Formats: sequence, C-alpha cells, structure tokens
Amino acid sequence: MEAVQACFRAFGGEERLAYDGKYYQFSLLPGQWSPAKHPYRDIKVDVSAVGPWMSRMAGEVADGVHVHPLHSIRSLQDVLIPRLAEGAARVDRDVDDVDLIIPVFAIVGDSQEEQAATKDFAKQQIGFYGSTRNYAFQFEILGFEGLSASLNERLKAGDLEGMKALVSDDVLEHFSVTARWSELADRLVDRYQGTATRLVMYSAQADIATNPTNLAKWGATAKAVRAS
Repeated sequence: MEAVQACFRAFGGEERLAYDGKYYQFSLLPGQWSPAKHPYRDIKVDVSAVGPWMSRMAGEVADGVHVHPLHSIRSLQDVLIPRLAEGAARVDRDVDDVDLIIPVFAIVGDSQEEQAATKDFAKQQIGFYGSTRNYAFQFEILGFEGLSASLNERLKAGDLEGMKALVSDDVLEHFSVTARWSELADRLVDRYQGTATRLVMYSAQADIATNPTNLAKWGATAKAVRAS
C-alpha cells in the first residue's frame, strides 16, 4: 500500500521516488518511464479488508476499504469500523477519512415474482460466502451460531440447494435489502447513510443483462441515492 502510494506521488511530481520498505524498494524512475501529466490528482488507493490485521492496516494507511459483500450493519459498526479506528489512531488519523465502499445484495421488484430471481441469488451468495469459516463471526454476532459450519458441511457435500435453504428470511434481512423499485433508494439511504461513502449494487449487472429494461430503474435509484 505504501509503495503504491509512493509511486503515485512520484508520478505526480510531488517527490522523488525513494521508497525503502521492508519488502519493496523503489528508486529508479527515468523520465521515459514516468507517465504523462494528467488532470486526475489525489489518486486514492483502496484495499479489501475483513480480518483484524488487514482492517487495522487499512485504517492506518489506506484511502478506502472495499467492504466484503457478506456484512451486516452490526458487523460494520461493532467490528470493522472499530478496527479501522484502531489503525487510524496509530497515526493520529480520523477514521472518517477512510472511505467505505460497500456492495449490497438488493432484492428488488414490484412483486414477489419479480423479486424471486434476486432473492435466490442473494441466498446463494450469502450461503457461499458464509461457508468460509473465517467469516463465521458475521453470523455469530447476530445470534446465528453454527450457521457457518452447517453451510460448510453442505458445501463439502455439494448440496448447493441445501446451502440456500439454510439462509432463512431472518438471516437474509440482516445481509440484504428488500424493496420495491420506488422504495429502494430510500431503503439504501436509511440503512447506509452516515456509514457508506459509496454503494455498489452487487447483482445489478447480472439483472440488467437478463432484464435490459431495468437499466433505467437502477440508474434512477443511483441518482436518488446520490442526491440524498
């Protein structure tokens, strides 16, 4: 992270390239290797982080964190953000200076039939991610003890339908947002305002590929969220 940031500063002419870290050393930057000047300054460097060490590191040196799709508001507030704050405190930094880029499982549609496809996809992805034992804490802090282990057993057995069946509506409520199209923007704002810097709709691309007419609906949602 620090090496990449040093390279960007050198590319922008802010300082001579002279990075000497534990694993990487960079000092050679001939003119022909330096990129041409461009108007895009202050290039941010983000990192994905879930575990304690990566989260603290991100709080200390990263511009932003790409949050894991398997998250709840509880895990953001009680686990991730405190770890980011711990890292930020090491360098007298404000944790609010760390962007949170958050992907969202959105179960959207104006009828249960329309919502069925995105609901099935969300259950499938939550089950798959949740089968990773290092992510068991996501369920445990919400009181769903043993769910990760059960998902892992179903995964090893090749029982994908069984995995989805283990993701109950109660679980789904914590890890996804369900709404009609007209309600989606408000639901996203209610859930993530004050926490997220940017939202990423996890299933939007696949939904648009299947239902091209939904492109305008996703676009309207994005504009409404951005304007809030």
